[in-house]
Amino acid sequence: MKKSEKKKQRRAERRRLELARRKKKAKTMMIVSVMLIAMICVVVYVGVSMSGNENIQNNEPTQPPPPETETGIRIPISDIGNNPPNFYEYDVDGIMVKYFAIKGSDEQVHVAFNACDLCYSEKKGYTKSGSDMQCINCGNRYSINSLGTENTAGGCWPSYLPMKIDGDNIVIKISDLEAKSWMF
Repeated sequence: MKKSEKKKQRRAERRRLELARRKKKAKTMMIVSVMLIAMICVVVYVGVSMSGNENIQNNEPTQPPPPETETGIRIPISDIGNNPPNFYEYDVDGIMVKYFAIKGSDEQVHVAFNACDLCYSEKKGYTKSGSDMQCINCGNRYSINSLGTENTAGGCWPSYLPMKIDGDNIVIKISDLEAKSWMF
């Protein structure tokens, strides 16, 4: 073999090796880029999921149990404000039935079980976020002024807890609390 042919073969071999090295480097860069993009997407998703939740309050009981009477539980209206909501618990044979009361911008008292008609099995309840109550499980928000009604559309909704106003108190029947203990 001539010297010029050997040079050509060596150059061809060097080019082949250089091309292989570049392909390997490009593949590595592609993998790193995809992983970086995936990490950025996760960070952005978590950030977006948490944005708007700066005002979220926890949903643990914030008030001592209200007094019971023969007619039910009586909560003074003067004890209920609009921030934070008052979260309560009632023990039904060892099951803590949770509910909340809050005053809306309409100055009316709104009560509901701290369980969703759809998401109750997750046992997460609701939290206050701005002027809404937000399902901790699915993130849906509901205007406080719309709470205290039965769920006629199905889906996620703070479960209806009947109450009545008696003078300066709201009254919740114990039988109504017991009727929904299965949600907790």
